[in-house]
Amino acid sequence: MKLCGLDFETANGKSGSICAVGCVVIEDGKLIEKREYLVKPHKKLDFMSAECYMIHGINYYDLRNAPEFSEIWNNLKELLISTNYVVMHNASFDLRHLRAVLEIYSAKSIKFPYLCSLELSRRNFPDMQSHSLDKMAAHFGFSFKILMMTMSLMC
Repeated sequence: MKLCGLDFETANGKSGSICAVGCVVIEDGKLIEKREYLVKPHKKLDFMSAECYMIHGINYYDLRNAPEFSEIWNNLKELLISTNYVVMHNASFDLRHLRAVLEIYSAKSIKFPYLCSLELSRRNFPDMQSHSLDKMAAHFGFSFKILMMTMSLMC
C-alpha cells in the first residue's frame, strides 16, 4: 500500500492562497519521499492574514523568493497520482484550496482517491474532546514540529 500525506498552509482566508505544501509518501509503512515547499501565493492573493500567521508562522518575507504554485504543480502532481490514496486532515479544506489554485493558474485538475483523517478520527474516536491533528498524533504517541525550512514533518 502506498499512501501520500498532503497538507497545505494558506496565507489568508481566500481560496487558493496556498503558501506552503507538505507532502510525504509512505509505502508499506516506510517513508520513501518527502517534499516541502514554501509557495508565493498568486499576486491577487499574496497578503498574509494575522490569523494564518498565528497558525503556521510563515510571513510575507519568507515567501518573497519562493516559487508560485504553478512552478511546483508538476512535481506535486506526480506524487499524488502515484499512490493508492492521498490522506489529508480536513480534506475539504485542502481540496478547496487545490481546486482554487489550479483554477487561478488555469492548470489541469487531476483525480485521485483520498481519505480524510479528520473524518476518520471523528468516526472512530467519537469520545475524544478534539480531533485536531496535534491531538490525534499525541493520542497515538506521535509529535511533530512546525518549523518552516527546517521542518521535520509538515503538518
